[in-house]
Amino acid sequence: MSKYNLGIDIGGTFIKYALVDEEYNIIEKWKVPTIKFNTKDEFYDYLCSKGKDISKVNTIGISAPGLIDEMSNIKSYAALNVQIMYGTNVNEEVFKRTNKKVATINDAKSAGLCELKIGNAKSTESSAFLIIGTGTGGCVCNKEGVIYGKDGFAGEFHHLPFIDFRNNSIDRQGNYACMTGLIKMYNSKVSDENAVKYGEEITKKYLAGDEIATLAVREWIYNMSVQVLTIAVFYNPEVICIGGGISEEQWFIELLKEQFSKLCTDYFFDINPITTEIRPCKYTNDANILGAVINVRMK
Repeated sequence: MSKYNLGIDIGGTFIKYALVDEEYNIIEKWKVPTIKFNTKDEFYDYLCSKGKDISKVNTIGISAPGLIDEMSNIKSYAALNVQIMYGTNVNEEVFKRTNKKVATINDAKSAGLCELKIGNAKSTESSAFLIIGTGTGGCVCNKEGVIYGKDGFAGEFHHLPFIDFRNNSIDRQGNYACMTGLIKMYNSKVSDENAVKYGEEITKKYLAGDEIATLAVREWIYNMSVQVLTIAVFYNPEVICIGGGISEEQWFIELLKEQFSKLCTDYFFDINPITTEIRPCKYTNDANILGAVINVRMK
C-alpha cells in the first residue's frame, strides 16, 4: 500500500486536509468546519479524528495561524475558533493521538516555504512573501528555508510599525494593505447604505470603472507598495512573491509593480537602486498544505 504525507491547514472557518505524494501531488483533499471547543483536548481530538485512514500516512505537516516558533509552540491567539490552541505544542498533541511524525508551521510561512521549494521563488538565494488576506501574512527565506528569528516573529509583515502623525500613535502597516483595509477605505467614501462587506465587491466595481472604487483601490495599492518597499529596504531579497486570492488577478500584480517602481524612484530621488522583483505566488489555495508537507519532510 502506498504511503502518503498528510497535510493539514487549520483556518478559522475550515480545517483542510490533503493526502500528498512524494512529488507533492495532491491525491485527495477534504475539509471540515472549524469548531470552537472549550478545551484543547476536545479540539485536538476533533482535528485528528478527521484525518481518515491514518495507516496510509508517513508524516503529518500542519499549517496554522498565529505566532508559532520552530518547536511548534503556539505563542499567540489567532481566530476565535482556534484560540484554544494558544500555549499548546501542536506536534506533541497530534503525535500522541496519531503516533506519526509531525511538524507545524505558521500558515504564511508555510505558503512561503512552498513557493521557495516548488513555486515562483525556487532556486533564489533570498526571498520574501507577502500574503494578502484579512490581514497581511508574511515570510522571509534564505536559500535553505524559512527564517524564524529569535521569537518566530521574522516575516510578520502585518506588524511593521509606522508613526501616524495625525493621531500621534504607532500603527501597523498591514492594517492599510490588507483586504480589510481596502473595505474600510471604500466604505469611508460612501454612505452607510452603499457600504460593502467584501473586497471582491470593490475590485469588481474598480474593473467596471467605478470612480469611488478606483480611488479606494489606488490608495490601497499605494499602501501595499509602501509595505513592499519596507520589505525591500530592510531585506533586499531577489524576489517578493505576493499571495492570497487577489494575487491571481493579473491587473492587480501589474498595478502593484507599477506603483512599487514609481514609489522606489520617488523615494530614492529619481535613482532607483532596488532590483527586487515582484511576482505572484504560483500556488494559492493549496500553498499552505503543500508548504506544511514540505516542512515536515525537511525536518
